[in-house]
Amino acid sequence: MSIIVPSYNSERTIRACLEAILKQETGRTYEVIVVDSSTDETACIIEREYEGVRVVRKRERTYAGAARNAGVRESRGRYVVMIDADCVVAPDAVERMIGRHEQGEYAAVGGSVANGTPRSLSGTIGFLIEFREFMPTARLRLEKGVPTANIAYRREVFERHGYFDEDLWPAEDLLFNWRLYEAGEKLLFDPEIRALHLNRTGWRKVLSHQAKLGGTSALARRRGGLAGGILLRYPALIIFMPFYRTMRAALWFFSNDRKVFVFFLAAWPLYLLAALCWSWGFMGEALKARER
Repeated sequence: MSIIVPSYNSERTIRACLEAILKQETGRTYEVIVVDSSTDETACIIEREYEGVRVVRKRERTYAGAARNAGVRESRGRYVVMIDADCVVAPDAVERMIGRHEQGEYAAVGGSVANGTPRSLSGTIGFLIEFREFMPTARLRLEKGVPTANIAYRREVFERHGYFDEDLWPAEDLLFNWRLYEAGEKLLFDPEIRALHLNRTGWRKVLSHQAKLGGTSALARRRGGLAGGILLRYPALIIFMPFYRTMRAALWFFSNDRKVFVFFLAAWPLYLLAALCWSWGFMGEALKARER
């Protein structure tokens, strides 16, 4: 089994991430590979403090998809676990992932993501808009995609279907998992496989990331035919997306997590603001596509 951590300027979170990975409650042997293109002290921290962790250094900025691909090629395990550098997995996460794989023919088994910055309003809003369907209160189900923040693939998946797009970030995982789904592969979401997500905080960072995510979501739809392609054909519909996404979020929280729903009732204007930024990014990329 191989655990791959894509990393870029992760000195704030890398210790918590690796400590959790190295303390997994499992009898299985596993290697840990960090693919790092940081300009901060991340690689030095790992090399100085985590002797058993292998660092694959990249001189140029490497997007998460390219870093994951490099990690897969460097790894040897039958199962390839991917954990983001800003995630802290539960002690039983890896054992649960591989256990699920052994119980069924899944291409991927992914877990839930919990809010790691509950005291930050900006961090919480960013978390809710990105991960609301994959919170620990969600139900066990087959999915079209599960965030690569906390997931395990069978190695042969990459041999059959190729790798992540290396020039697309974020949304490269959305596109890759959609390709698996379209090919008839099964992807399981298990909320008991838990990770804590140490969100970016600060409104400028959160809102700019939403705009970036909206733009790359449009790119992913153009490349891979994901659901929602009608927005590319009729960009005027994007105007309604912030309100549609906010309404869907309210219904989701009401059905799956009443505590979060109460918070959402008070903070929904901020959620709408983040959804507006996402839609702005999507609109920009949609209009560029029509000009080409």
